[in-house]
Amino acid sequence: MYTVLARKYRPVNFEEVCGQKHITSVLINAIRENKVAHAYLFAGPRGTGKTSVARIFAKALNCEKISEGNPCNKCSSCKAITAGSSIDVLEIDGASNRGIDEIRNLRDNVNLMPSSSRYKIYIIDEVHMLTTEACNALLKTLEEPPSYVKFFFATTAPEKIIPTILSRCQRFNFRPFNMDEIITKLNEICKSEKIEVEQEALKDIFEFSGGSLRDALSTLDQLIVNAGNNGITSEDAREFLGIMEETGVIELLSFLKKKDMKNSVLMFHRLLNEGKDPALILEGIVKKIKFLVLVSVGQEKPESREDMHFAEEFKETSVETLLDAVTKVLDYREKLRISSLPIILVEVLLFRLSQVFAEKRIVSGAETETKGLFDSKEEKEEKPSVIRETGESAEKKESSCREKKEDSNGTTLLEKEEKGKEEEKHASSTDELAMKWDFILSEVKKHKPTLVAALREGIPEKQEDDKLFIRFGAKYSFHKSKVEQPVNRKLIEKILSGIAGRKIEAVFNLEESVKNTIINNDEVKKIVKFFNGEIVKMEE
Repeated sequence: MYTVLARKYRPVNFEEVCGQKHITSVLINAIRENKVAHAYLFAGPRGTGKTSVARIFAKALNCEKISEGNPCNKCSSCKAITAGSSIDVLEIDGASNRGIDEIRNLRDNVNLMPSSSRYKIYIIDEVHMLTTEACNALLKTLEEPPSYVKFFFATTAPEKIIPTILSRCQRFNFRPFNMDEIITKLNEICKSEKIEVEQEALKDIFEFSGGSLRDALSTLDQLIVNAGNNGITSEDAREFLGIMEETGVIELLSFLKKKDMKNSVLMFHRLLNEGKDPALILEGIVKKIKFLVLVSVGQEKPESREDMHFAEEFKETSVETLLDAVTKVLDYREKLRISSLPIILVEVLLFRLSQVFAEKRIVSGAETETKGLFDSKEEKEEKPSVIRETGESAEKKESSCREKKEDSNGTTLLEKEEKGKEEEKHASSTDELAMKWDFILSEVKKHKPTLVAALREGIPEKQEDDKLFIRFGAKYSFHKSKVEQPVNRKLIEKILSGIAGRKIEAVFNLEESVKNTIINNDEVKKIVKFFNGEIVKMEE
């Protein structure tokens, strides 16, 4: 019978635990010196060894032939715990046994002595899923358990555990694995399994797993089956895992830097047509911007010719601008999870990113564009240089000439220029509302934190004159009604007007659901009328 790699190569003693030596060494010392606490909390991301360490710890405490703090894995107690058949070591899933009744049963059973082991041990996985009532029922037992009872808790979200539980446990934080640790472990397993694998493929597996060894082993399992006897290549790994090709992302970022929205959107849709998920595209953008940041601060050097050209193109872009771009992408990635219009949302993000790269910075009290963002060589050559003159400056002379020159309608060129500047200022302040949506949300939060949760679900769709149109998805009618309340609308418009420097009206629109769109379609209405029927039920 085939055993998946994550189970086959699960560590059986503390020495085999990968990457958590700062924890295992403390536990070994506690066993050696007989200073084992009654409750432990193992916190950290998934796939970092929390439950495995809890099992090894349980085996060591009940082992009949313990050696240097490690279980022997040969005695009857160790074998029973490894097989999951020990009646003295109980593993409980906190997600499915989260109610007060389950904890009451646990509390009653605590008083029963272990049947054949030294300790009765409860391992509760995802303990943060327990209800507040269940946690409160556990408190007294957790604080003063019988001497033969130990509690080991594992969680991926320690911040959700009530403080009274946390204060009764010794806490250990498991960290995600770095690239070297995971690649070393995967190489050992591939060698043991006699699988040929390219090192670049292992790097792809690490990127895909996000620092989780269990996820990395599951991915390797799939690639082994997919590759057969041919070995695992980087190309096969990228195709199977759906990892973004860097070339497409690099081209997309280059277009955004040049503020070429037409080609930016075309490139985005080309990636979609290749089967790339919008969330995966955003992940690829984040990774390439991270690469640019690391190059900027000297922590990484471009290796390929493509990366060298890419880094050269962005070498004058400030780190601050790059970090702003990353923040924007991460914000939209969160919105993407609940959005009913993911493609439109990413298109809006592309516009926002082009604005981020074009933003002006305040340097030593003067407003200047971020160096080298959009000025081409030709544009730089066309910029007139300032020639200093004695007496009246060239600027005054030019202004005087413009005042005297009039067009056919009797309007001086200076008046036309001033009018154009006023129109440009009006337009830029209008665009600024869309560009500064995050800033608007932060201002609303300062005045009314409960309102920003509703307004955040809206997307600034367009600006016309003194109106800002904000669109809400079909399923966010409640959020729209919240922001439309007179008091809330007044606050939002006050903040918008303050930012724009003139009175701005907020217009809130709600998208129609798919159901309503179809029902209200003229062709559908004709068909229903022709057959003299009605639409009885329709799923969203």
